[in-house]
Amino acid sequence: MSSPNTPHSEDNVTYVNVGTITGGQLSDIKADQRPQALRGAQILARCLKLQNVDTIFGYPGGANLEIFDVLSEFDIKCVRTEHEQGAAHAAQGYARATGNVGVCLATSGPGATNLVTGIADANSDSTPIVTITGNVPSHLLGKNAFQEVDIVAITAPITKKNYLVTRVADIPEIVSEAFALAGGNRPGPVLIDIPKDIQQQYPRDPEGNYTPPRMPAVIEPPEKFVGGISETQLEECRRLITEAERPVIYAGGGIVSSDSHELLLEFAEHLQCPVTTTLMGWGAFPPGHPLALHILGMHGSKYANVAVNEADLVLALGVRFDDRVTGKVEAFIAHGKIIHIDIDASELNKNKPVTLPVCADIKPALQQLIEVCPNKQHPEWCHTLSELRREYPMRPPREENAETGAINPQAAIRLISDITQGEAIVSLGVGQHQMWAMQHYLSRQTRSFLSSSGFGTMGYGLPAAIGAKVASPERTVIDIDGDGSLNMTIHELATCHRYRIGVKVVVINNQWLGMVRQWQDMIYDGQRSGSNLADPMSQVKREDEQDIYPDFITIAKGYRVNAERVRRFSELPAAIERMLADPNEPYLLDIIVESEENVFPMIPAGGTYKDIIMCAEDMPSAAKESQGSNI
Repeated sequence: MSSPNTPHSEDNVTYVNVGTITGGQLSDIKADQRPQALRGAQILARCLKLQNVDTIFGYPGGANLEIFDVLSEFDIKCVRTEHEQGAAHAAQGYARATGNVGVCLATSGPGATNLVTGIADANSDSTPIVTITGNVPSHLLGKNAFQEVDIVAITAPITKKNYLVTRVADIPEIVSEAFALAGGNRPGPVLIDIPKDIQQQYPRDPEGNYTPPRMPAVIEPPEKFVGGISETQLEECRRLITEAERPVIYAGGGIVSSDSHELLLEFAEHLQCPVTTTLMGWGAFPPGHPLALHILGMHGSKYANVAVNEADLVLALGVRFDDRVTGKVEAFIAHGKIIHIDIDASELNKNKPVTLPVCADIKPALQQLIEVCPNKQHPEWCHTLSELRREYPMRPPREENAETGAINPQAAIRLISDITQGEAIVSLGVGQHQMWAMQHYLSRQTRSFLSSSGFGTMGYGLPAAIGAKVASPERTVIDIDGDGSLNMTIHELATCHRYRIGVKVVVINNQWLGMVRQWQDMIYDGQRSGSNLADPMSQVKREDEQDIYPDFITIAKGYRVNAERVRRFSELPAAIERMLADPNEPYLLDIIVESEENVFPMIPAGGTYKDIIMCAEDMPSAAKESQGSNI
C-alpha cells in the first residue's frame, strides 16, 4: 500500500491529518461537509465501480445490508443467488469466461462460511475472484457475538491474501490491492472482511472535517513483476528444443489465464510439435488440429499419455504436474527431458523434478521461443502419434445400449458438441459426466470450458454457468451436469428464472453417483454403499417403467423453468434444438442414460501410462489395493 502521508493534491483532499483519520457518524462531521460525505459502504461501492465492476453475486444479511443498500446508487447490479456457495461459483464462472475479476458478497457467520468451498475451488484452479464479507461491529469481534466468525483466519490457507478492514479510510487501498492480487501473476481469490460499523462510518479527522481517502488509491505493485525468459535460459531452451526428435507440448490453465492460446498455436505449428492439454487447458488448442493430442491424464486419451511419456522433450507450459495427470510421479516422463515454464516459481520442481525450470510469464515466453527456435519437422514422430490416434480414437462406441435402448452418455455429449459446433460455453458439475464432457465436447474457444478441475466440487456447474451467462449474454451457455452433482445446487434455477438468465441445463441422468459406483464396482467388490440415487421407496421394478428420482422436470417447473425428459437417442436432436431455441430462456433437459456406463480410458491411481485400461475387466487385481484414495 502507499504511504498514508503521501499528498494527493489532485483529489482536492488535505492529507495533513491522515494519520489521525478516524471514523464517525454523519453527525460527527461539520454540517457544511455532510452533503458530499460518503460512508464506508459507499466508498466500497465507488471503489468497486472504479475497478469496472458492474455485477456482483451475493446474498443479503444483517452484516452486509449497508453494502446492499448502496449498490444501485453506483449502478452496480447484484445477482442474488439462492445460496452463498452459488454466489462464489457464479463469480468464478464470470471470471473464467472473461478473464476479469469476479466479485461475490456475503454476510457474516454462516453466510461467510458458505463461501469457503467456492474460495477453495478458486484457489485450486487459479480463478480471480474478490470475496467481500460483512462482519459484526468491531467492538464485538472475538466475543462470540451472534453470527460472528473469524473468516480471515478460516480463509488464510485458501486465499492469495485476505483483509480485515479496521479503518474506513483504508478501504480504497485495500480494494485496489485486492483486485491487483486477484488478477495478478497467478490469479486467485482474495477476501475483504468489513465490520458493520466500518461500513457505516464516515472518514473524518478529530476536528470533525470530512477527510475522504483517495479514490482510486495509489498502491505499490503487490507482486513482483514477472517477465519473459532470461537470456541464459532462453538459449538453453533453444538448444533442448533444437536437439529434440520427439517433442510434445503439455499445456495447462496458464495458457488460458494469460490469453496465450493464439501464441500456443503459432508455436506448435512453428515447431510442428504435438500438443496435449490438461482439463484446465481444454479449448486452448484447436481439438481438430493435426497436432492435437487431446487431453492428458487419468481419463485422457491413450495416445496423449503415450506421447508425453515416450517423448524425449516435454515443454510443460502453465501446468502443475498434478496427481491426476502424473499418476506415479517418479515414472511420469521417466526418460524424457522437461522444460517447465510457469509464472509461479513455487510450482517449479514442486511435484516433478524437471530439466529446466523457468519462472516466466507464458505470453512473452512463447513470443521469445518463436523468435529463437528454428522450424523443425518431426515426420516420423508425428506419423507414430497419428497411428496411435487411429488405433485408440476418443469416440463414443454407440448411440444406445443394444439391449435396453438407453442413451449412451458419451454419444449424447458428442451430439451436443456437434449441434453447437463446439462454440458454446460449457460448464460442468463433477463426476462421470465431467470426464465424458472432457472426452467428447470438442471446445473450440478458449475460456469456454469451465470445470472444477483441481478441487472437484460437486454443484459447481449450474452457478458457474450463471456467472458465465451474465458475463457473456450473447453466447450459448450449457451446464452439462450429473443428477448427483446438480442436486447440490439445483435451487439456483430460481436465480435463472428471477433474472432471466438463459442457462441451458443438461442432466446426464443415470440415477447413480456414477463415478463412486464405478470405483465401488472395480475396487470394492461391488459394495455400492451410498451411491444409488434412485428412490428406495419406489414400487416400480421393471427397467422399462423406471421411476426417475428426483423428478427434475417437476422441480424445474416449480422454479418456473421449462424442462423436458428424453429416453431415446432418436428423440435427442430435436430436444436439444428446442432447448437452444430461445437464448434468453433457461431450460432443463433431463437425458436418461445407460445407468452403469463407465468412464474409460482410465489409468489406475498410482499407475503409469503402461497401466491404462480400456474396460473394467482390464483392472489388474494387484492394483486394487492402491485404489480408492483418489477417485
